[in-house]
Formats: sequence, C-alpha cells, structure tokens
Amino acid sequence: MKKQLLTIFALIFVSLAALAQDNAPQPVDGTDCSNLFFQALLDENAPAVGNLIANDFTVTNYNGQTIDGRSLQQAIGQGYIIVDSGMLTGTRTRTYGDVAVVQGFWNVSARIQNNGFNGNVAYTSVCVRSGGKWKITTVQLTPAQ
Repeated sequence: MKKQLLTIFALIFVSLAALAQDNAPQPVDGTDCSNLFFQALLDENAPAVGNLIANDFTVTNYNGQTIDGRSLQQAIGQGYIIVDSGMLTGTRTRTYGDVAVVQGFWNVSARIQNNGFNGNVAYTSVCVRSGGKWKITTVQLTPAQ
C-alpha cells in the first residue's frame, strides 16, 4: 500500500511539474505575440522569451548588429540586458494569413552591458503561426525622434 501511495504521489508531482513549465501565456495572434515578447524583455524573463521566439529568431539593433535567439536569452538571463521601463505605443499590425508584421514605438529605458539607453525606438517585428502557435521570428529596432 505504501508503494502505491508513493507511486501515485510521484505521478501527481511529475504531472504538476510538467504543467508548471507550460504556464506561460500563449499568444492568440501576431500582435499579442509581439506584445508578449516586449513584456518578457521588460520582465527580464529569459524563459518567456525562449517560449516566444522561433528557432531562427534574430534581432537587429540600430547599429545594424544582429543577435540570435539563444544569445538574447543568455544575455537576459545573465543580466547583460536590463530593461528598466518600456511602453509600446502606436502599434499597427498587418496580417497575411499566418504571418503578421507589427510596427510601433517602444519608449524604453535600458542598459546593455552597463551602457544606458533612454528614448523612443521604432520597432518592426515579424510573427508567424506554425503548428498552431505564434512565434516571433525577427525584430528590427531603430532610434526615433
């Protein structure tokens, strides 16, 4: 009887652990996918970023430098990228079937390797629906007046 109770407890624990790992909100459309990505950056939540980005994700900054998804996750997780505040405005989405192009402005205060940035950034993000899930594939950031 003791063995059966331990087995049942172990199964319940494993089930709960599996559910806890997949409790991140799933985007309902391309706009939501883009918004959740920027929220994950604001929260400095590397696992949430990992759940939202496609395998071939890249972000291009205003210097033309690109970073892949794995490097972005590591930079967030190790504290190299710290977003102190950020607000999205002027969001506009154009959806073409399973592809959404999202544009807007991000008023952000952030530090990248202790180099501060504070201002408006124009952004374009591209999100795709694959396997029934929305993922962000690329983000382009450009300083704006």
